[in-house]
Amino acid sequence: MSSWFDEDTLDAQRLGPVVDETLDRIAAAIGRDRMPRSLMLVGPPRLGRELAAVEAAAMMVCRDGGERGCSCHACVRVRKGLHPDVAVLRGEGKANVIKIDPIRDVVASAPGRPYEGQARVWILDGVERGRMTDAAANAFLKVLEEPPDHVRFILLAANPSAVIGTIRSRCQALALPGPVRVAELLPDVEGPAELAALGEEGAEAAAAVEAVREGLDEAFRGSSLGLLRAARRAGTSPSGLEAAALAAAELATEIGGEAGEGLSRLAEALVRAAEVTVALNLDPERQLVGCLMHWFEAELPGA
Repeated sequence: MSSWFDEDTLDAQRLGPVVDETLDRIAAAIGRDRMPRSLMLVGPPRLGRELAAVEAAAMMVCRDGGERGCSCHACVRVRKGLHPDVAVLRGEGKANVIKIDPIRDVVASAPGRPYEGQARVWILDGVERGRMTDAAANAFLKVLEEPPDHVRFILLAANPSAVIGTIRSRCQALALPGPVRVAELLPDVEGPAELAALGEEGAEAAAAVEAVREGLDEAFRGSSLGLLRAARRAGTSPSGLEAAALAAAELATEIGGEAGEGLSRLAEALVRAAEVTVALNLDPERQLVGCLMHWFEAELPGA
């Protein structure tokens, strides 16, 4: 396993405003026993996603109720990288790539019961194409498809569209604040080079996610008009389908139950539609409208 995160990356006092909302959602899902076995945290590196992953892992393994900010011995050890039930996989070598051997170790050890905690948690830092070899990704799918009940995976990605679809579709995604929002929350941040590179893209993606969330909320109130407005705002490129999938996955984690399961199915359909749209050069907005309206008619027949 690779080394733990450095102190600056896990600086809760500094990065707290960035992760608060995400951790509240995770805590609520755990409290309702609706926490997915595989979670993808989306956001720029070293600007909150690692802290959110570690705090989520602490809640997952904690035997004292898993409340946010718990200071029990186990949670403190998770934050220090010393808990035997929590491990991080990071890229190796000059290429900074997750290779197949560490993944094989995960696959082999996943059936083993937790040493001390409620669960065993693996954090995979960087799962996009180019950050994880194809061989490693294929090996990982063997355990990701049907993980044991006591296993949880937390995947970290800056760009979910760069994660292979078979992995992405098996994870619930939660988006941390994008670069523009991070800059507002942390006005003194200099951040890594990735922050500047993701700035414009992050702002567009955040707007698309928010538009789809508003449309889904309106759909639950019985109107499909919000879905059509959301498609117009988000559907001008394949990334709009990915943003819609992210919005559906976020909401699924929040609300749980049968409605959450329906939203998870919508997220999976949107991911597949994004891949087909790129492969066949289809109209993204039309594909997005089709997915949203099919969900509305199939999952909300009484709306």
